[in-house]
Amino acid sequence: MKLSAIIITYFPDLNDLKLNINSIINDVDKLIIWQNTPDLKLDNEITFINETEKVIFLSKGVNIGIASALNEGIKWSLENGYTHLLTLDQDSYFDEGVLKNYKELINRKLIDAGIFGINPNNWGQLLYKQKELFIEVSDAITSGSIFPLEIFITCGLFEDELFIDAVDYEFCFRIKSLNNLSTVVFPSIIMNHKVGEKVKICFGLYTNNYSSFRTYYIIRNHLIIWKRYPRLFPNHYKYVLIKSHIILRIFKVIIAEKNKIKKIKAILIGIIHGLSNKKGFYKF
Repeated sequence: MKLSAIIITYFPDLNDLKLNINSIINDVDKLIIWQNTPDLKLDNEITFINETEKVIFLSKGVNIGIASALNEGIKWSLENGYTHLLTLDQDSYFDEGVLKNYKELINRKLIDAGIFGINPNNWGQLLYKQKELFIEVSDAITSGSIFPLEIFITCGLFEDELFIDAVDYEFCFRIKSLNNLSTVVFPSIIMNHKVGEKVKICFGLYTNNYSSFRTYYIIRNHLIIWKRYPRLFPNHYKYVLIKSHIILRIFKVIIAEKNKIKKIKAILIGIIHGLSNKKGFYKF
């Protein structure tokens, strides 16, 4: 395995980013830091990397979204002879030795899969409780996934017009639909990963407090993918989308969150655009 990694940054917390980089730098052959933050040159900010020859800083000076940034990393990795790509959010990180074990599991070729994924530790809660060495799942989050780069030659790149959110789900469903390729996760490979800004409000409820920008894309893109892959889109995702991201979220926005009008507008426009299959960048 010749492994490249890409971290997509957007106004990163440098302490979180340092933790991320230091957790992987010894176990990757090249690290691409894609800067989606306009006018921020991280190569001037990141002075803590010892193995600087492993790191390349790329950007286009604007926020091109997650899908397009990932595609830039894929194209660079293919052009430079890498076999696999590890994709990471800026605030995700592995504990010591975990990425090394992860690579060893993939190299053992226990199963032929299109995507390999991790077990996210989100605010102290593991997603997968199973004890099996690996399990086949419908989808895996982008952060922490390792892709054999040949998958992008046979199945295409990430969908640029989704911009952010559900980009990972769409690709998992696509490779299953087109080539019957599996997505596999290793429950023992735990990655620390935060989803949203978890805030306790009232009545024992919490909110992830997503911005209106993120709120719009979550709802719109999930609806688009649900319509595109109705048999692959899991029933519990449909339930979470309707109950948590729409109905309960409107309630939580009204009673506890800031920017109420903007966020409710984002929910409603996201529904309309999702049902009408409107894609591409949309700015609030």
